[in-house]
Amino acid sequence: MIRKRDTAAVIGAVLLAVGAWAAGPAGPEWAGTWQSGPVAPYSWARHDGAFYTPTGLVYFLGGRLSDGTTDGSVYTFNPATSAYTDTAVDMPIPISNYTVHVLTDATGTGFYTFCGRDNAGTQNFVTQVYYPATGTTAQLTAADNYPGDATHTCSGGLSVVFNNKAYLAGGFDGINFNPWTYVFDPMAAAGSRWTRLTGADLATPRAYIMGAVVDGLIYAIGGANSDGAGGLANLAIVERLDPAVGTPSWNDAAVADLPAGCSSSRAWGFNASSTYQDPVDHTPLASKIISGCGVWSTPVNNVYVYTVASNTWAAFPAMVVTRRDIAAELIPLASAPALWVWGGYDGSGANATTNTCEHFPLFDTVPVELQTFTAD
Repeated sequence: MIRKRDTAAVIGAVLLAVGAWAAGPAGPEWAGTWQSGPVAPYSWARHDGAFYTPTGLVYFLGGRLSDGTTDGSVYTFNPATSAYTDTAVDMPIPISNYTVHVLTDATGTGFYTFCGRDNAGTQNFVTQVYYPATGTTAQLTAADNYPGDATHTCSGGLSVVFNNKAYLAGGFDGINFNPWTYVFDPMAAAGSRWTRLTGADLATPRAYIMGAVVDGLIYAIGGANSDGAGGLANLAIVERLDPAVGTPSWNDAAVADLPAGCSSSRAWGFNASSTYQDPVDHTPLASKIISGCGVWSTPVNNVYVYTVASNTWAAFPAMVVTRRDIAAELIPLASAPALWVWGGYDGSGANATTNTCEHFPLFDTVPVELQTFTAD
């Protein structure tokens, strides 16, 4: 046990070590690489997963198969053992085209899904939740359905969590692209959990948007809308929303567009306080966004990085497998933090799904000793 009188010396030594790592060796940025991971016992696309710290597991809430049907099985992945497990629990309504939102409600931590496409190919407006602590599911009442209509759904739209609220923008029902932005508050009274930000319609109505939050700002990255010929056009547009202002609105001019049209992937945002770095050259991830490119309909493995301070996009190491419509998560294990992606369409055939996964290891500048240190 380290005593109080030794605290200053110990912390000083640790901070010197951290500073040495933070400076990093000279060389090209982003020398790390994506690495293949354990294949899953299922092959899904248009799905998502979320990490739950108390169990150390990632939870997947079903997905779409290569034949277009939907599996609502809840699976877990243990990054420490590489094991996948069927929990034998199914979501009330199996859906695809969803994002998992980790929210705290009156019950506890819940994995919320909104909208999505059901097994019949019909747009779903029901709000569903899976509680990882108990392995149980719930379906909220109709009063808490997504408040869409015949031409507005949030399926495939931007979906992020900020300050325990879900922000949803855009969506696609197979014909119509939705510009609306809604906020869902899990702690509000039943029947009053949804609020539309009436001044925050997307500048370009679209879906299959990558979403990220950095230092209190929400980014809507890329996406797709109609190409005028029955298909989708991949977009380079990036918009930003400040939810703290009195009347939030999406700002296209304030943020640079992607280097290429991208859609149907996932993104990760890192605040200024983030201690993660590239594992090889130690380029910091603080105040940056890492975004896959995806692309409809022939997927790519391109990945891009956005730096807030310079308002610029640059290339990031490409994934091992070309893929779109993936599940993704940052797994913050102290021993092996990494960005992970699973499944999706790999372009090997029409609607061919893959059961592969891969991860990009990260380096954390905060040593375990400093994370767990307490003085007596």
